[in-house]
Amino acid sequence: MKRGNLADVEWQGRFDWQKAILFNEEDLEAKGSKMQVIKLQPGGVIEPHYHKVRTEVFYVLKGQGSILLNGDEFQSKEDDFFLCQPNTTHEFRNTGTDEFIVGIFRTNDPGDADMLWVKDKE
Repeated sequence: MKRGNLADVEWQGRFDWQKAILFNEEDLEAKGSKMQVIKLQPGGVIEPHYHKVRTEVFYVLKGQGSILLNGDEFQSKEDDFFLCQPNTTHEFRNTGTDEFIVGIFRTNDPGDADMLWVKDKE
């Protein structure tokens, strides 16, 4: 068993947002699976991107923001969850006044090569 708390995770800076890996594929004993959290400060954005192979489940842990899936905007708050299948363009925007923290469970994750930014596609 492995246990943790969000207050104790080691956040890694990534562009203008942060992420922390909670469980990796070795912890989960499932190749290509990962559990992570992302954190955006008020006004923070994760630009539109998609994955050709990876499936992700988003679970809003704290704050409020918008999650866009293929251009459809969903105002989200704590305890909302979403399924994001391969080739679904998605982005995150913190529209609140507090941190926006989202848990992300990944399956079929081949690694960073599967993170494709829409701006690079244009």
